[in-house]
Amino acid sequence: MRGSLEPAPQTCGKVERFHQTLKKFLEAQNKARDLAELQGQLDRFVTYYNEVRPHRSLGRRTPRAAYEARTKARPSKQGIDVEGYRVRHDKVDNTGKVTLRYKSRLHHIGIGRAYKGQRIILLVAGRDIRILTEDGELLRQLKLDPNRSYQPLE
Repeated sequence: MRGSLEPAPQTCGKVERFHQTLKKFLEAQNKARDLAELQGQLDRFVTYYNEVRPHRSLGRRTPRAAYEARTKARPSKQGIDVEGYRVRHDKVDNTGKVTLRYKSRLHHIGIGRAYKGQRIILLVAGRDIRILTEDGELLRQLKLDPNRSYQPLE
């Protein structure tokens, strides 16, 4: 029996297939003389794999074309300007916080216990963050301090 943290067998198969394709690509290249050259080969492969090579499982489209064709998540209320922002839907935890990863580091943003369990929308543009209710009401606007893991209410 698989543990709950193990990936599903079909996911492992996809990863194994990707690795097989990558290995075949690298075998067809001249052997890299150093890490910089190897990184260049890997970058070319990723570009080819995502932007040139059509995938059977995607209806012969490239992964980039399939991704760009998908409708992106946006706030449901009209009039919320999200241009230039990454939109993320989340839920306030029991202590009145939400978490956000910035430059590979997890940050906790205080919103207030009064909002625990409430669904919210985060609009993120670099360190500029807006937190809205699903109806578009602004709950908090802040500039993330990357040196602090907790962003308290001011």
